[in-house]
Amino acid sequence: MSTSTLPRPGAAADGREPLPITILQFGAGNFLRAFVDLMVQQANDAGVLHDAVAAVQSTPWPDPALAHLEAQDGIYHVLLEGVRDGAPVREFTRVTAVQRIVRAHEDFEAYRALYLSPELRTIVSNTTEAGIAWVPGDDLTATPPLSFPAKITALLLDRFRHFDGDPAAGLHVVCCELIEDNATTLREYVLGHAAENALPEAFTQWVRTACTFHDTLVDRIVPGFPREEIDAIHAELGVADLSVVKGEYFGLWVIGGDPVIRDVLPLDRAGLPVEFVPDVRPVREKKVRILNGLHTAMSAVGLLLGATSVREADARPDVAAYLRALLEREVLPTIPGDPDALRAFAASIVERFANPYLHHLLGDIALNALSKYRARNLPVLLDGRAAGREAPRTAFALAALLVLDSGRLGPEDFTPRDDAEPLAVVRDTFDAHDVEAWVRRSVLAAAYLEPGDARLDRLVREVTGHARALLAVGPEAALAALVDG
Repeated sequence: MSTSTLPRPGAAADGREPLPITILQFGAGNFLRAFVDLMVQQANDAGVLHDAVAAVQSTPWPDPALAHLEAQDGIYHVLLEGVRDGAPVREFTRVTAVQRIVRAHEDFEAYRALYLSPELRTIVSNTTEAGIAWVPGDDLTATPPLSFPAKITALLLDRFRHFDGDPAAGLHVVCCELIEDNATTLREYVLGHAAENALPEAFTQWVRTACTFHDTLVDRIVPGFPREEIDAIHAELGVADLSVVKGEYFGLWVIGGDPVIRDVLPLDRAGLPVEFVPDVRPVREKKVRILNGLHTAMSAVGLLLGATSVREADARPDVAAYLRALLEREVLPTIPGDPDALRAFAASIVERFANPYLHHLLGDIALNALSKYRARNLPVLLDGRAAGREAPRTAFALAALLVLDSGRLGPEDFTPRDDAEPLAVVRDTFDAHDVEAWVRRSVLAAAYLEPGDARLDRLVREVTGHARALLAVGPEAALAALVDG
């Protein structure tokens, strides 16, 4: 059968069971559908949940992807591909958990009916990093307000009034935006809007005591709609799903705050990669140092060696050996916790590098690498030094990054994209006759250390040594000397 004649997914044809809508989700993009909604579906299938999601388009402009999903009554498929226990894995899941789609700006009354439902328990959001922003003077009486924090404030106020301040009508707000303290920040803005509009103290107390706000850490690479292979996927599925979404098999959702959320969303009891913790910050630090730190080091070193993707770089024995030693000898010793648990976590992270299905470009990872190094890698070096340990591989990563951004080595088609001022120093003040002075200028421009910091001279000397080696013998020989040393 030609894929053009295949039927579309839809509730009428598929006999989907109607479920109570307990989750109001702001956003229906690829990530939420391949992460949150997929997990709700998997928990439903496992008998742990019996819940449905209502997806809200909270922006006022048209969304063609949402129109496709709406035409399919919210039914779509997720394709996860990756590595599990060293072997490739590829699996489809049919998702029927999204049972309502509403546009808040086009059909406010339908949206209002959803958030005033007595069955509603949870709000989930992914409004992008720009979504959780303070907009002073946003009109809480608008239908709806423009900014996301004002929308949540107005929603909670309406619900507070509708249920006469009943504590049982409070909601659990779970934010998936990629910013630190995402839900904590949203809560502060909600309370800020309450204060700005002189809302009743009883409402403020209801928000503080009846509602819970949960910071999260989310991790799954979601490339999105698999356009290049869609005909083969449609033939495999037997339906022309225009909302199919492709994602990485690996997933991690860490939800912090009041432990009541584990009873509301008991996803871990379905064997899903969800952790409930009092505070997500230690887990974030662990993930940033292991996954993100290795990615930053790999991008600079790999690009100097001519690799273009994570998979290409990881396939090189010298890069794999470098990353393994960096992880085991320098990164993991700086992270508190059970060593066996840390090694297991690290193994699940490193396994992702060999994913044969994802083409994760090193050039994309290198975006803003100067500032990323400051947050991801520099603490490993400084903490190691403070504990009396050397960190030559972490210093080598910085040398590789500076040499790459200088344009003296690396692929001709690579253009660094970073903060303009430090990048200009790295690129424009390079001096082959005084590499140490150039490294010092670069380190100071990137604000890694202050001019009077006692640790500055040692950092500059070590990075200079690696930079000179890279420039003198080339990246392959310099890396080989480090790996063999």
